[in-house]
Amino acid sequence: MGSQELLRHVAMRTGAAITSFENGFEHVGSENGLEQVDIQDLTDPMVKGDGIGQLNSDEKEREKANLADEVLEDLEEYWEDMSDRLIISRMVSDSVIKGMVAAVEQEAAEKIAAKDLEVAKLKERLQSCNVGVDKFESFESPVLPSDLENGNCGRSLILSGAFVDHDRVRESFCCLINEAREQFKKVMKEIDGVKGCDNIKRIGSGSQLVGLGEILHEKQSESWLCVGRTPDHLKKMVDTICTRVDNMLQSSKKSLVEWQQERHIQGEIEDMVMQSVIRSLQEEFEEKLWEQNAQFCGSPIMNLLGKFEDISNLRTKLDSILISLSHPEPELIITHGSHDMNYIHHKGLSNHVTPPATLWEENGKLEASRTVVAEYSELAQLKDFSREQLVNYYNDAITKMRREHESALLQTTEEYYSLKREYLNQKSSFLSHRKDEEFDMLRKKIPEIISKLDGVHLETEKFSALTNNAECLVKLKDRLNTLLCENRQLRDALTDKKKEVKCLESQVSDAARIILQHSAAEKDTLKLLGNLNSAMEDMHVEVSLTEEVYKCVLKELEGQMRHDTEDTNMQFLITREVHDILLSGAAVPAETARGFEIEDSDIESLITQGICELLFREATRDTEGKINELYRKYLIENEKRIFLDSISLEKENELRLEIEEKERLKQEVLVLEESIEENKKFASELSAALSKESAQFKLASQELNKLREHASWQKMLVMESGKELELVKGLLREALDQIEVDNVNINILNQKLEQSTRELKEASEKRKLEADLAQVRHETQEKELIKQMDLMKKMLDDFGSRISGSIKKNNSRLEDAQSDLKSLTEVANELRRTGQTYKQRFERRCVDLQMAEAEVDLLGDEVDALLSLLNKIYIALDHYSPVLQHYPGIIEILKLVRRELNGEATETHR
Repeated sequence: MGSQELLRHVAMRTGAAITSFENGFEHVGSENGLEQVDIQDLTDPMVKGDGIGQLNSDEKEREKANLADEVLEDLEEYWEDMSDRLIISRMVSDSVIKGMVAAVEQEAAEKIAAKDLEVAKLKERLQSCNVGVDKFESFESPVLPSDLENGNCGRSLILSGAFVDHDRVRESFCCLINEAREQFKKVMKEIDGVKGCDNIKRIGSGSQLVGLGEILHEKQSESWLCVGRTPDHLKKMVDTICTRVDNMLQSSKKSLVEWQQERHIQGEIEDMVMQSVIRSLQEEFEEKLWEQNAQFCGSPIMNLLGKFEDISNLRTKLDSILISLSHPEPELIITHGSHDMNYIHHKGLSNHVTPPATLWEENGKLEASRTVVAEYSELAQLKDFSREQLVNYYNDAITKMRREHESALLQTTEEYYSLKREYLNQKSSFLSHRKDEEFDMLRKKIPEIISKLDGVHLETEKFSALTNNAECLVKLKDRLNTLLCENRQLRDALTDKKKEVKCLESQVSDAARIILQHSAAEKDTLKLLGNLNSAMEDMHVEVSLTEEVYKCVLKELEGQMRHDTEDTNMQFLITREVHDILLSGAAVPAETARGFEIEDSDIESLITQGICELLFREATRDTEGKINELYRKYLIENEKRIFLDSISLEKENELRLEIEEKERLKQEVLVLEESIEENKKFASELSAALSKESAQFKLASQELNKLREHASWQKMLVMESGKELELVKGLLREALDQIEVDNVNINILNQKLEQSTRELKEASEKRKLEADLAQVRHETQEKELIKQMDLMKKMLDDFGSRISGSIKKNNSRLEDAQSDLKSLTEVANELRRTGQTYKQRFERRCVDLQMAEAEVDLLGDEVDALLSLLNKIYIALDHYSPVLQHYPGIIEILKLVRRELNGEATETHR
């Protein structure tokens, strides 16, 4: 691996690029072209240290000196690449994260929009509860005309439209109120923001002032007070307008509800009157129907049903007689023939797809003596053949055997079917002549009788439909009675449900009122929360500003104290130095006077120290007082903050309780809506069932009228059919006698068929024995072929071992030559440059030759495909050679194709 890396470094230094690495060689691409470098040539001087390495020691030293620089340059390039990749990966990760965040935001926005839509739908459902109840009341009349139903639907639609319009107006009004309140909030926030900015500017400029009172207790201007009061006045005006409009809407809704109740009462009265009229008409119609049914069922026509059944039985017997008389033997012949043809088709397919065991059977029979002699003569020739020649030889032999066997099979099958046709023709002619003479009269008469019986049967079916209708009418009466009872029960249930719906309506209205109250309270609490939050924010801003001001003041006081202390220290030091100078400059003889001067200077220094102490004490007292005042103010503001936090927590708890109550009320409203929907479904099902029953009743009456018309006509038909039946019975008796004679003849023919089937079975058993013998012969031939193939394998193994030995010897010689050629590598390197141009030309020619070879290969593939197709066509035509002997032109073409194929086979063997 070290030599490979060194070679890559050299290529990098010289401006070359390594293109491939395979089997110890690397192709280095320089500016001039490609160079093939042997890695072993580079590694051997480093390993051995003799030969060429000793001659080029100076070059090695230079390379070692430059290796460090190259390694450093490579490391720098590597680190630069790494940094670039890290930057790219960070940018990619940032873009991916941004995409994920955007996707999450989109999903959240979609979910929020879906939730908003659900809330809007729930509000619409709550508002449409009253409308749904009105629609439900429109289904009260179970059996009414279409005009009344349309009128009720129109009324309910008008009422529902009025309520919907009213609710829409109210919703739009509420939306406008909410938008106005939001606009007021935005205006107040903007005013507060402008005020805060002004206060901050004033506090920033207040650092130039001297005292804290001037910064903290600065008054607002009159213009800001006017601006703050105007939105409050506007808000009050809007609230008063909203309350008045809401009262007007509620009063209009009450008037609509009263009008709806009046219309509902009128509709109920009209429905009751129409129901009473329809019931009276129904009862009269039912009485008339029952009288007619009693007359019809008491008539003597009901006794004819048994006779009609006898007629249908006779018709079935005639059908069976016709089937027995219609030539059974030709059908048997046709079925046998079709079975045999299927057998032939299956046999031919099996011959084409897989050769059966009988193929080898007849190959063994045909000229066994000749094959034995040919085998002994061909064994000597087979030893000289190659493996491919042996395979081709055996394939040719197999195809010849198949063709001979198939020709023999065709001859046998043709003989078999010719004999079978003669037998069947004799049998069918004998039976057909006899039966045509006997049953011509019956065949002519029976279809006429069957057609007449079919007409009678159709009329009997109509008559049975009449009787069934009579029975159905009885059942319908019972069902009508049960339906009337059920209708009464359902009416009682409807009245109960109406009462429940009214109770639910009252509950829904109460719940809506409670929800409105809670919504108003919620809005008030939200306002309070907004005000409290704004106040909290203002307090936080003020506290932060005061803290910053106090910090600035303390810093200024500390600076002043430091300056004062430094000034006093400087004064003390100056006075001390002055006293020292005076003492040192005084005369020695004035020792008496010196004592007095020293005492005066000490007194002065003590006085100055006392004055400084007094000044420090007063300054510290002033600062302590100021700090205490600031601390007290901070504590007061802290207490205010804590109090406001407690108030906000209490308000939040109240809001949570109100939200829980709202959710509970919403759940109750949903339960009420579900119950109302169930009642609606129940009422719609009742109305649909009643309408269906009325339609069925009308259809039954129409069918009764039709049945009465058909009854008189069927009486006449029954009398005529009775006369015809007596004639048919006589004819049937004669036909039965002839059928018995035919059955005796059929039994004799069946015995003959059994004898012929036995003979066929014996012939098939003989064929099976012959096939077994052919299989045994085939197995012996296969064993001999396997032995010969084993001998050929041994010969090939010996040949392979010899070839491997010669290859090893050649490899050893090549290794020796390679060791000798190492000394010539330097000369080869010089010759490589000159050889590059030749390589380029050679590569171009190679590319051209490869293109030509590819074209030649394509042409050869096409020729092979055409030859294989021609071979298949020849095999198919040769398969049908006995049939094509009558066409001499086709046989000559086959001979020409055989010669060409044999010529190509000999060329391939050569």
